[in-house]
Amino acid sequence: MTHVEGHGVEGATQHAKFIERLRGSKPGVFAFAYWLNSRGYWVEIAPTKEAPCAAEHPQYIDGGDLFARKDGPRLRIEVKTLGVTFSGRNDWPYPNVFVASAMSVDRAIGEVYAWVSVSHDLGAAVMMEATTFGTWTRTTKTASNTGNDEIFYAAPMEGVKFIKLAT
Repeated sequence: MTHVEGHGVEGATQHAKFIERLRGSKPGVFAFAYWLNSRGYWVEIAPTKEAPCAAEHPQYIDGGDLFARKDGPRLRIEVKTLGVTFSGRNDWPYPNVFVASAMSVDRAIGEVYAWVSVSHDLGAAVMMEATTFGTWTRTTKTASNTGNDEIFYAAPMEGVKFIKLAT
């Protein structure tokens, strides 16, 4: 059974892992928000709402992790904290950058300014701006956090921005 079905032990286990990842992503959201704020952006961080079970998750899909504004429109930014540590392009451990699941990107494209992945130690981030969407490829891989085969978007290295989060 899958997380979406939300039935049985496997669904409950996957939901519990999802909640753990959701909670674990908050430090990265705050680290990136701090970096933006230190560069003159007004920042709003959306509250975290947890579905009580996997079957109810559609009612809990959020409208963004954080929002930033400086001299223009309000920008929606999706942020995740990775389980790997990197400081920039030179020690990025992969040949490309996984943006997010294709389902979540397809649902939000046109509304999101960028997807950001923060290093496990909160010292760096990699940002994939939606303007580079045309260069992304869909790829199927086994998600390390669920063990399920999922479709993801991957961005080529030349189209991403690495950021040192320490101010």
